Amino acid sequence: MFIHTWEEFAKQAERLYLNDPLACRLCLKYRNEKLLLRITDNRTCLQYKTKYAQDVKKMEKFMSSLFRHMASKET
Repeated sequence: MFIHTWEEFAKQAERLYLNDPLACRLCLKYRNEKLLLRITDNRTCLQYKTKYAQDVKKMEKFMSSLFRHMASKET
């Protein structure tokens, strides 16, 4: 499902990851000057699409936060 606001996407994506970290996948695509970020756990698929540079910076911060969760030893 496409989510139209960045704040809502970030909140739901983090919740999705924290519910089942081993089943989540993150995909980032750049096509036709649009950036698509998708996270899924094989049951729920969340997507966010943008063409604005300021949203790309937000995605970068979100992904680094998510990668920190993935690298930590806490479960």
